[in-house]
Amino acid sequence: MEDKCKCDEECKCKDNCKCEDNCKCNEKDKCSKDKDDCEELEKQYEQVRQKYSLPSFSELSEEFDIEKLCEKSSSFIIRDIRRAVFEKISAYLHFFETLSNPSSPPIFIFTILKNLEEKDRDKIKDLYKEFSKMQIRVMKLDTVYNEKNEAEFISTTFIDWQKKKHEILKLIEKFEEKLNQDNNYSSKGYFG
Repeated sequence: MEDKCKCDEECKCKDNCKCEDNCKCNEKDKCSKDKDDCEELEKQYEQVRQKYSLPSFSELSEEFDIEKLCEKSSSFIIRDIRRAVFEKISAYLHFFETLSNPSSPPIFIFTILKNLEEKDRDKIKDLYKEFSKMQIRVMKLDTVYNEKNEAEFISTTFIDWQKKKHEILKLIEKFEEKLNQDNNYSSKGYFG
């Protein structure tokens, strides 16, 4: 049985890449090129990281999936990283907005809202408010580029995220628990 060609997949091997060895097509250079692109991105970031005392590339990558930036080249690497960082925050901002102001949301949102305790509603409002402030900061950064301000945003957002992600996880675990409880109750009832 032939190994599946991995050239059309994103190489995440870092060191000791085996993708090239398994390649059965005419694109053997793709995996090593992707690896070179990531190494180049990391080198560019390392210069900015040292200048502004930012988190490491691997830390940002673990939290915000910035390795996807390896696929494109840019003269403004710090801006691209800031955008990738905020992409994750933006997803939570949208989710908390849907919980705070449900207008045609998916049905599961109503189940969550029905079972939400007041302290959880307050936590959602607080997170939403903080993420909204970040959105305004991002709009300012998108309006006028300033490397120092971009770096400052990355640094403060990374630190804030380390605190907020645990609060968010607790909320999501409560949502999951309430959904499971509601599904168990609903499955015993009559539909129609």
